[in-house]
Amino acid sequence: MSRVVVARERGGPEVLRLEDQQVAAPGAKQCKVRVHAAGVAFGDVMRRRGLLTPPGALTPGYDIAGEVVDGELPAGTRVAAMMPNPGHGGYAEEIVFDTARLVRVPDAVDAVTAVALGLNYITAWQLLTRMSTPAEGDVVLVHGASGGVGTALLELCALRGIRAYGTASARKHDVLVARGATPIDYRDQDFVAVLREAEPDGVDVVYDSVGGDNLTRSAVITKKQGRIVSFGATAHSSGWLDFVRAQIPVACIKANPFGPSLGIYAITVSRGCGWQACRDDWQALLDLAANGELSPLVGATVPLEEAARAHQLMEDGAVAGKIVLTVT
Repeated sequence: MSRVVVARERGGPEVLRLEDQQVAAPGAKQCKVRVHAAGVAFGDVMRRRGLLTPPGALTPGYDIAGEVVDGELPAGTRVAAMMPNPGHGGYAEEIVFDTARLVRVPDAVDAVTAVALGLNYITAWQLLTRMSTPAEGDVVLVHGASGGVGTALLELCALRGIRAYGTASARKHDVLVARGATPIDYRDQDFVAVLREAEPDGVDVVYDSVGGDNLTRSAVITKKQGRIVSFGATAHSSGWLDFVRAQIPVACIKANPFGPSLGIYAITVSRGCGWQACRDDWQALLDLAANGELSPLVGATVPLEEAARAHQLMEDGAVAGKIVLTVT
């Protein structure tokens, strides 16, 4: 039996309950993995609320790290994996995966770090290398820069010699500065005015996880040959109508006289570049961490049985960086 976090109705964090479920034996070219750490993402919150998923029982969770207990690979092999059904199933003690989906975790990387390098860092890596390609010395703006993907973007930008500005609340500015970024207080400062003065020629790329009006305002300070990459809508996630409204500015910008040279792109890691690319990118990130080149920010570790508390922390914006569920 495996302990599994299940939401049998949609609503607040309190709908997340712990249940015991049977786990099937691994088949040919499969492995049963004992989970040691599972990532918590804002997409999990949105699904729990009733967005992005049909009614019925839901186990959230995009990514896990653990060790093989049975199957094609030797028991004890340290692995990580993205869930084959995006956003479903990671909050559990044991899961069966196709072996081809598994990423080997280097000995120098613990399970919490490995999963912190999962969804968020894969997304950031693909934003920087697949959806856009800013070069050393280019300037980017990261909205929601203190979050899991935001802090990942800042660290990867610093690693690649890219200058970054980031929007975040003032109490989290030290997190941005520690990752080499120039912080902008989204509550008390107008990021358009700040960047018009600091970067009169505009920025090369904007990475936006907020959506809505942020997208159209970001176009004002983006170079004509630049890009805006949308990868979320955290400000508009209380219902389907708000979520759809948050995407409207993307279409408006495309039809607007900002010109065809300004590229507007939208990405979700689970449906963007494919699971093989996610697996390969994750392996590259794990290797960088093993070499001491990456150190993901983990804002909180929470036991599996307290998944509701982890979701509350996520909704409150109480911590910077990644929230990770630990399984003992």
